[in-house]
Amino acid sequence: MKLNFPMNLMTCVVLAFTLSACESNSAQPASPMLAKSALQFVDLAGFDRDLSASLSAPLPRVEVAFYDRITPSAVPERLQHWMAAVELGGGSVKVVSPKSSVTAKSPFLIISLASSLWSASKMVKDLSSKAQFKPAQVFDAEILLKVDDKGESVVDKVVFLQRTK
Repeated sequence: MKLNFPMNLMTCVVLAFTLSACESNSAQPASPMLAKSALQFVDLAGFDRDLSASLSAPLPRVEVAFYDRITPSAVPERLQHWMAAVELGGGSVKVVSPKSSVTAKSPFLIISLASSLWSASKMVKDLSSKAQFKPAQVFDAEILLKVDDKGESVVDKVVFLQRTK
């Protein structure tokens, strides 16, 4: 029986490199979520995971835009949970009116947004036990409004701004 020693040695070296590569990958968390500074709101649990990952990353600003037209009086409940988490951490939630000379047809929509955010503060007790909302507690939030083509105020985007320590 003839052994091909250099080939066996080479096989061992390749195997050792392969195993060490596998070992170093196993020490890292399995497929970490990618943090994004800009997200699109979709009323699904996946949005919560994405926003939590982005707010957990060292990003000073995270913007949430909308596919649909959202009126200030109808901010989705899923997003209200995030606003309540901001307030729970001592942050502020501001409504920023559009910088336009055109006045919105119904300024009462802005007032109704403030009241819906107040009702969101009732969610604080529920949120304190949910770990996914904790990253929002070191942020402030701004709800940026714009005037649409009908002259009505709608939510343009929500911006989470990391508070300075």
